[in-house]
Amino acid sequence: MAVRHFENHEAISSALPVEDAFEAVIAVKLRGSSNPPHFHHVAYGQRYDLASEADTAAEAALNKVTEVDADGELVWEKS
Repeated sequence: MAVRHFENHEAISSALPVEDAFEAVIAVKLRGSSNPPHFHHVAYGQRYDLASEADTAAEAALNKVTEVDADGELVWEKS
């Protein structure tokens, strides 16, 4: 799990249990808000047998995020 702090948001990479596997996700939460985080699925719906594998994929994706916009959407680095 990795955490990145942006101007108004925090983003956390994680593994989300889904049925008998895990998906890579990035949870985004507005700082100072009591609202629940919004989950962004990464790795294009790929499922992993181990939570650690999904977390590694989510952390790699989080490293490519440059900002979180005002609506809580991820802004990715340009290729």
